[in-house]
Amino acid sequence: MLKLKGVEDVYYPGTIKEAVSLLRRDKEGSEIVGGGLDISVLPNPRIKHLIFLDKLGLEYVKKTEDGIKIGAASSISFAKDSVPIQTYFNGKVKEILNEIATELLRNQITFGGSLGKREPYSDIVTMLIALDAKVVLSDGEWDEELSIADFYKGNFRKLIKERIIKEVILNNFDSSYFFSMERFVRNATDIALLNMGILLKLNGKEISNAIIAVGSRPKPAYLFEEGMEYAKGKSISKEFAEEFGNFVESHIDVDKDYRVSKEYRAHIAGVFAKRMLLEAMEG
Repeated sequence: MLKLKGVEDVYYPGTIKEAVSLLRRDKEGSEIVGGGLDISVLPNPRIKHLIFLDKLGLEYVKKTEDGIKIGAASSISFAKDSVPIQTYFNGKVKEILNEIATELLRNQITFGGSLGKREPYSDIVTMLIALDAKVVLSDGEWDEELSIADFYKGNFRKLIKERIIKEVILNNFDSSYFFSMERFVRNATDIALLNMGILLKLNGKEISNAIIAVGSRPKPAYLFEEGMEYAKGKSISKEFAEEFGNFVESHIDVDKDYRVSKEYRAHIAGVFAKRMLLEAMEG
């Protein structure tokens, strides 16, 4: 149940254009609401206007020629149970989504909300960056498509006060691509102490391209470009997996918090990197 003080208006716009118009009236005092988890857990006393997305038809997962399109209002549970996600990367993405938080929270956490908030511990953001996914922003009249990595390079908080997140697009990948993700948690429903996603394009045993995203470090997820460059052109083997794990541990940008030290986070990142390369080699 929401317990927000100072809320003056609650809106249920029927179109994206109407939602954006309401948002622009008071950018600082208005909040777009998808699942509502963030405002219920961390209420912002400055919020005076709530704009719900319920009537905009943004809960969908559909496979198209461009890839899999996931509406911004789609929850983790809704997405993971959809047919396109069940078969995406042989069910690996469904498996990852099924491990995030609890069933109750998976019913509430939305893809649009995860991207818009960009919480440091978000598993969704790390996964989407690693998958080289795109975000579509809309004002109701025209849509803009950006890679999620580029979305975060600019002032994304300013962008989502001018437009709303309409959908996420997962690219179509052929069988030469490998994807995996690891989360370091103390128990099955815990917030990750570190998460890492890797997308590799393989030419036989050779890594011709790599995307590596690391989050819950405890800063927001980022592209680990040093590791990506180090891996390119290398041949996957047990020896290189060990070498790469050591490289990641030495070069990863992580820090400490009250839960775990910087050194241990770096060590876990190295273990994850080695483990996922071995998985790619076996697959």
